[in-house]
Amino acid sequence: MSSIAEIAYEPARPWSNRSFSMPAVPGGNSGQIKVLRCLLYSLRSGVHVDEPLQIADGGGATVTFSSMGQRLQPAGLVTRTGKNSWLLTRQAEAWLDSEDDGYLLSILHANVRFVGELLHEARDGMTQSDLLCLASNKYGCSWDSLDQIRRRTAWLRAGGFLDLDFRHQVTPTSTGLKLLDKLELAQPGATRKRDSVSVAVIAPPPTGLVQSALASIDTKQRKAKIGYIPRSEGNALYSLRKFSIALKDGITREEIDRFASAEFGLRPSSTASALSAFKSAGLVEQVGFNKYKSTELAVSCTEGESNIDFLRALHTRFRFFGEVLEALEEVDTPRDLAVIGKLRYGMPREDIAEVRTRLQMMRECGLIEEVSWGHYRLLDLGRALLAELPCEMLNDESVELESLTSDEGGTQGSGAPGYEEICAELHAASRASTAPERFEAAVAQAFDYLGFDAQLLGGSGQTDVLVAANLAGDKRFTVIIDAKSSASGKVGEQQINFDTIKEHKAANSADFALAVGPSFPGQRLIARAEAHGIGLFGVEEFVKLLKMHSEAPFTLTELMDLLKISGTVTSAIVERKWAVEIRAFRLCERVLHQLATEAANVDAFTTGALSAHDLYLILRTESADPPSPPEIESVLSLLSSDLVHAVQKSGSQYFILEDPQTTARRLHRLAASIISGGSR
Repeated sequence: MSSIAEIAYEPARPWSNRSFSMPAVPGGNSGQIKVLRCLLYSLRSGVHVDEPLQIADGGGATVTFSSMGQRLQPAGLVTRTGKNSWLLTRQAEAWLDSEDDGYLLSILHANVRFVGELLHEARDGMTQSDLLCLASNKYGCSWDSLDQIRRRTAWLRAGGFLDLDFRHQVTPTSTGLKLLDKLELAQPGATRKRDSVSVAVIAPPPTGLVQSALASIDTKQRKAKIGYIPRSEGNALYSLRKFSIALKDGITREEIDRFASAEFGLRPSSTASALSAFKSAGLVEQVGFNKYKSTELAVSCTEGESNIDFLRALHTRFRFFGEVLEALEEVDTPRDLAVIGKLRYGMPREDIAEVRTRLQMMRECGLIEEVSWGHYRLLDLGRALLAELPCEMLNDESVELESLTSDEGGTQGSGAPGYEEICAELHAASRASTAPERFEAAVAQAFDYLGFDAQLLGGSGQTDVLVAANLAGDKRFTVIIDAKSSASGKVGEQQINFDTIKEHKAANSADFALAVGPSFPGQRLIARAEAHGIGLFGVEEFVKLLKMHSEAPFTLTELMDLLKISGTVTSAIVERKWAVEIRAFRLCERVLHQLATEAANVDAFTTGALSAHDLYLILRTESADPPSPPEIESVLSLLSSDLVHAVQKSGSQYFILEDPQTTARRLHRLAASIISGGSR
């Protein structure tokens, strides 16, 4: 339906905040809107995102929403709330209710560049090739093929707003001209190409050493994880500058610990994590048995007042660094940037924490700004720096985000790997003795899943994995991990050098040391590990721990009880705490549904409400280990809190305020907000 109904059309976002990429769905040029409506209706009606949907006039072809979600998000139609979990936006809901295709095009125009502008430029007739040239020269859309123009004309033609005539020219229909009157068009002067910069904004020039580092960069050999960088007065770049100056002439590790404690309040273990990050960044080097010194590159970065040279240096060592600035031309949240980092720039996973680290440093230098909570915008200084940086592009630049999300592996819209994938890789990699680095990466990924900051180090003189629990003050702790793979599935005594592990522990000021492998048979090996204060963690026990964590996550302090064990480490050490939490989860579900049942079957005595004592009398008959009244009171306190507000207390009784499924959705949305990175 393409009538221009009386509905408030969407105002356009600023040009710099709109996506370069127009979504495309299966169904051909004429079927874009039909298929989109089918997809959105299926999501709204609760059809599982992986259930195949028949494409209208598609010759039996099917599509799933999970394969389309990431394509539709930049266009303002859906929002991702979790791993392969999506919600319709308010605008998409309004379109489905109104059936006004003009309103749909206003949504696309508001979120995607050169939609209404294309309609405007074609009002006297224009070929798609001419529109491509105009989009590039007048509106700064640097496309190398007709793909993006054809996508836009396909949507406009599907809605009856644009005609393609025998001369291969597109011209607005009368309905298209009416739509055009309702759209807020961008002024060409307010647009720019990705690589063009206002002449009034110029990035401070790099020093000679920094320029040489940029010239010799191998973008594909950079590391993914920056790691821990302390903040001086909330600014990570000031910390880099202070460390670089303090280590300029070379100082001992003890002197570094004293400096870091006085300047940043760091414990030795935190200082070790920071040193590891500085070494990975090429800013610090070890010049003696116990002596460290700033590299010439680091000293060069301190020569000017600006900290931008530190950003340039970090770009030469870490993936998806300067490339974040380019990605900000398309999306504006840490979660979506993490998706682009994984799909386009070869990041091993959607690492939102690493993206935030990059954003924070760029914000400190004035390259970007946070326009609203968790939403960022590229500034002119950021564009100026981007124009000079040699950036990595694993795929052809004309390939947009949505075409990268339909890979064979079915990872569309997914977040970090789930525990099943991590466990499967742990099992396989632990037997791949010819590729030890594979097992090291699997171990690091598993500790990431448990909530640690896991740095994959390896190499001569380095521990394989350094794991940090980033907690406040003296609660922070670190663990060095020696990952041992074995084709036989058994790690022998000769494979473990306990003295080397202890040296790595001391060098990193780690609190604990752990060896991880497929299994560690033999009492002599276990006894030696106990004597050296080193834990032995077999893969089967590791997998049990990961499974428990997936069902009821452990806190980092709870996991410390396991990691501080010498000798054989078993998941049974934390199983009791896990069982208590599982019990609380089940009790929460049972209490909520009992209150819902009472409300649905109200009688004159209870009036649909129950006290904690009433619930105890009901629930004590359901198991051999019934919940105690204090346990029930604890659950009711949570459910009646201001944040959850699923139940309300009246006197000594509680009554339900909503359907339990609504409570579940609210808690799910809270979890999605935490994951998506709204916090600073």
